[in-house]
Amino acid sequence: MESICQTDYGKFRISLEDDNIKVGGRNFCVNIILYKDKTSLYWLKTDEGGCELNEKDIRGENTVRMVDIAFSLLRKYHPERKCVELLDDSGHSWEDKRGRKYKTVFLKGYLLIHSKTWYEDKFNATMSDPNIYDIYRSKIINFDDPTKKPPSFDFMNKEIGDMLIPLYESTNTWREFIDRFVELYGNEKYKMMHPWYRSAIYIIFDGMEINQDWKIDISGRENIQCKSMMTGGGKTRKRLFSKFRRLEPFSWSP
Repeated sequence: MESICQTDYGKFRISLEDDNIKVGGRNFCVNIILYKDKTSLYWLKTDEGGCELNEKDIRGENTVRMVDIAFSLLRKYHPERKCVELLDDSGHSWEDKRGRKYKTVFLKGYLLIHSKTWYEDKFNATMSDPNIYDIYRSKIINFDDPTKKPPSFDFMNKEIGDMLIPLYESTNTWREFIDRFVELYGNEKYKMMHPWYRSAIYIIFDGMEINQDWKIDISGRENIQCKSMMTGGGKTRKRLFSKFRRLEPFSWSP
């Protein structure tokens, strides 16, 4: 069943099925799959746009709100499902002048800048294995430990190295270096770190491989009300949304 959901954060197309919840615009950008024994955030994809029906740019906090709409639908119609699992492959993608595609993975790139992954920061996610997560979090102090920052570092790219080596050598800890790097190159940070961010994380975390298996407790997430569910109007919209049904607005208290 599909409908249009009007919220304070935009107008979204939603699909509700027995084993599937989708949220987006002309493109579905969030997909939650309900398996028999688990609930999975199957995909979250915004780089192609079309995630909101009025073509609102869905990035940053708008992405979080869009996911919370999907979580709100999950809590409303499947209140017994309080935990959502995910494989963290989020990241920042771009193309160079020749059309070659690149991606800085947030599991390590965002972690390098913020000392936590994107899903940790935005959704309080934890690793599925609590023991591995505890070890991982214990390594965060290495960002501020001068002994964990080698005297020299290979930036894997001569042009980038020429720009960053003086900055690297003038700072005492990884956090000092990263903070100065972001201050100077914030708009290009994910592109500039692409050749070397994995190596930096490997050193900071003592060679620990950052696990991709995460989970989110959605019981405390924001309640985003679907103020109305509606069918479209006009010739084009009527054809596009002809199978939509009206649903009652939803809300609850955590």
